[in-house]
Amino acid sequence: MAELGKQHFRTGHTWIASIASLVALVFSGYNFAQAQEDPRTVVTMPLTLRLNRDGEKVSVFVQPTIATRYDTGDVEMVTGMELRLRPPNAGPGPEFFWEDSVRWVATRDPKDYDTIGVWWQFESDPAPFMVTQEEPKQPVMRFSTHGWKDAPGRYDATLTVRRASTREPIERAFCLVMDSADITSLKKPGYDEYRRDVPRRHGGGCYHRYA
Repeated sequence: MAELGKQHFRTGHTWIASIASLVALVFSGYNFAQAQEDPRTVVTMPLTLRLNRDGEKVSVFVQPTIATRYDTGDVEMVTGMELRLRPPNAGPGPEFFWEDSVRWVATRDPKDYDTIGVWWQFESDPAPFMVTQEEPKQPVMRFSTHGWKDAPGRYDATLTVRRASTREPIERAFCLVMDSADITSLKKPGYDEYRRDVPRRHGGGCYHRYA
């Protein structure tokens, strides 16, 4: 009987040790994955993008959230931002430049007080900026190009954030889907809003025009 009890103890002890080893392996893998990510800076894409056409110039307004992930006394300096779009026909994409940073303002129609319009105003020239844990940044950046070729389809895009602390930039991939009606709408005065949560049009996590 004593031998049977010892056997049960050995079996239970082996089972517990195996579970402990498995848990340790899972945590080890998680820690390794975390170590591969940037320990300080995180860039999150916004829910909304806005597009505007002014003659031959097309502008894309992007407002990412840039913050530090951990409590650190270090200060991160963002030295540059880049936007790239690859057209659906696999041809050369438009060359964007960071034109300026803006802010959105709401104005009421003096003839109809209940009508509110939203437009942008100049905020600052493109310039490096600091990011700390206490003060994450959400700049509204306008990227412009004169090389946009009207073509419906899916545009694969990348927002690149360059920093002073390392040569390795942070890249956030996203996609923008436009159909022929979207191309026509972009030619009209004003701007078009694209979102990732448009009902019945948010497949694949891409931005779709909110009409």
